[in-house]
Amino acid sequence: MKFICSICGYVHEGESAPEYCPNCNADREKFELININDIRLKMKYSEKVEELNSPKVNLLFGNYESLQPFIYNLPAGTMVPLHKHPTTDELFYIIEGRFKFKIGNTEIVAEKGDILQGKMNIPHTFENISDIHGVFLSVKGPKPVDTEIINKEE
Repeated sequence: MKFICSICGYVHEGESAPEYCPNCNADREKFELININDIRLKMKYSEKVEELNSPKVNLLFGNYESLQPFIYNLPAGTMVPLHKHPTTDELFYIIEGRFKFKIGNTEIVAEKGDILQGKMNIPHTFENISDIHGVFLSVKGPKPVDTEIINKEE
């Protein structure tokens, strides 16, 4: 069985969800059972955009050998902790909203339709700075996708 952390997108394989997410420390209730073996060729717009009270990361088309796509849904004002992917590059495509990204030492404001890149092992964070619910596509590769949360003291 496979479970996804709805906060950071970590995928856990096992009989049950872990007590805590090893990436973001979210508790077991934040994990959802997923079936990434379903082959889908299309995802409708309405399936990608969810207006929620807390951030949610949805696995998208989980059957790639080397890529891992995710849809991030973030309420207005939500920020994701500083983190990096030691062996994985990442592309971001903004679907809805306006985001402030910090990638390495560079701050970038991205809006609907913009594409950004995050190179492997470069710390990055992002915040929904719009008044509306924000959504973006994140494609990471190669697999496996590891995430390291970075404490501000480091």
